[in-house]
Amino acid sequence: MLRGVTKVKRKGWCIAILSSFLIVMLAVFATPWPLLAKLLVIDHTPEKVDVLIALGGGSERERYAAELYRLGFAPGIIMSGCGKAARHMAKEAIRLGVKEQDIIIEEKSRSTYENALYSRDILSAQNFKSAIVVTSPYHMRRTKLVFERVFKNTGVKLLYCSTRDSGFNADGWCRSEKDRQVVRREYIKLIYYWMRYW
Repeated sequence: MLRGVTKVKRKGWCIAILSSFLIVMLAVFATPWPLLAKLLVIDHTPEKVDVLIALGGGSERERYAAELYRLGFAPGIIMSGCGKAARHMAKEAIRLGVKEQDIIIEEKSRSTYENALYSRDILSAQNFKSAIVVTSPYHMRRTKLVFERVFKNTGVKLLYCSTRDSGFNADGWCRSEKDRQVVRREYIKLIYYWMRYW
């Protein structure tokens, strides 16, 4: 038991040290913001799949999932979020033309990892073999890392399609302080997720 506690503490210190190092590096040296922003983004060409998975955290996510649904890329959408957020996503999608019976609400998730975990359970229960994961561009690198980990050996084909109107890095140069804060936060979260789940 003591060994397990020591391991957790050591991991916590490693996360703190690596995060602090990253912050210092980004603050002191000339940061290649456009490159760092670009590396966060993954955007596959949509294909027909069994279901769409829209992650909570930004209203553009359910809007884009609804658009893909209307275009015929999938017959249904999993709205994966925390409590009221998932239900709000579903209401917005219905307003945009998605049939209520084509929406599955997953409202237990409190993190990207849990989005993947609970979505995997739904896909398994429904015998779905393919899905498009929809989230914001800056969130997609971490999302893909987590989903690939959670869905490993399931045989499910996953595609990752970034939203079109998140406003992130709209100029392609990551000039705004808001975009740079998003980039800093995402890389810190990537380190945290890597240390915790890998």
